Amino acid sequence: MSGLRPEVERLSAYAVDQDASLVKLNQNEASDDVPPDAKEEVFERLRRASWNRYPSGGPGALEDMISAREGHPVGGILAGNGSNELIQTLLVAACDRGDRVVTARPTFSVYGRAAGLLSLPVDEVPLAEGFTAFDTDAVIERARGARMVILASPNNPTGTVLMEEEAGRLAYAVEGLLIIDEAYFEFSGRSLKGLIAEHGNVVVLRTLSKAWRLAGARLGYLMGREDLVRGLAKAKLPFSVGLFARTAAEIILGRRGELEETVRGTLEQRQRVFQALRGIPGISPVPSSANFILFRIEDRSASVFYEQLRARGVLVRVFDDPLLAGYLRVTIGKEAENDAFLEAVRVIACGSRS
Repeated sequence: MSGLRPEVERLSAYAVDQDASLVKLNQNEASDDVPPDAKEEVFERLRRASWNRYPSGGPGALEDMISAREGHPVGGILAGNGSNELIQTLLVAACDRGDRVVTARPTFSVYGRAAGLLSLPVDEVPLAEGFTAFDTDAVIERARGARMVILASPNNPTGTVLMEEEAGRLAYAVEGLLIIDEAYFEFSGRSLKGLIAEHGNVVVLRTLSKAWRLAGARLGYLMGREDLVRGLAKAKLPFSVGLFARTAAEIILGRRGELEETVRGTLEQRQRVFQALRGIPGISPVPSSANFILFRIEDRSASVFYEQLRARGVLVRVFDDPLLAGYLRVTIGKEAENDAFLEAVRVIACGSRS
């Protein structure tokens, strides 16, 4: 006996290939690093800070910046050690053992992993055919009696967006919490945070790991009604956002112009990669509103195609979910990285037809 709970024993390890020697397009990271002058600003502020003191235990300068940028009350904002911690906090705060959680399928695997560790049954509602839309009617039906509904918009790994009318219907119909994970919203230009004012059960999740280029710092935040967020703060581990993450986030959030430039470049490259994939025989990309594209391989298994890409120095994402058996996901990278990916796909796909 290991002494661990059965839920932990049954869980597979969360492992993603992180070989930096390859063209790394498998984790939806920003294609550009934080600029050197911004890093120097972070280092200089850290040099002046007191490392022997705990970081802020409540709203501080970071939350004030988020509040001003989002137009949302600072009391309705909660920062965390990445949005993953906040997902866990929401589940711990809202759900008792055995409570049901509803989400989409396919979607971000951390929802199911975090719920499973708490012995919470997960009810997965398949996306509409072709992964192009959420099946809102089915979600509403399955949400009856559920404690929480959590949906990503844009959805990972499909890039599907939850439309405002659909989200409004869900907010009215869902009895428990409706969590909308907007980790990739900067690439879609659509946010559902406006629902919070009208619906006390709506929480919107954000991260600085994607468009803001701070995946290594681990910082996310949520927005909701102030009374709800006060309760959630009690369930979050104290002092989980360290001095480095807070400092880096404050400085990067002040450089909005660079964010807009980064997003604009990503959107241009996304369109270019999508059109190029459409022109390759045997490859069918799914329209995406995020910084990645899911694509189907028609004449061989996705795992074989993944290995062939890896052998050519390109790393993409392959999935265990049988629903994604014929699919791979590629992150939109820099122009040269995207060129390397597209060339590898062309050689592999067309070589199989020669």
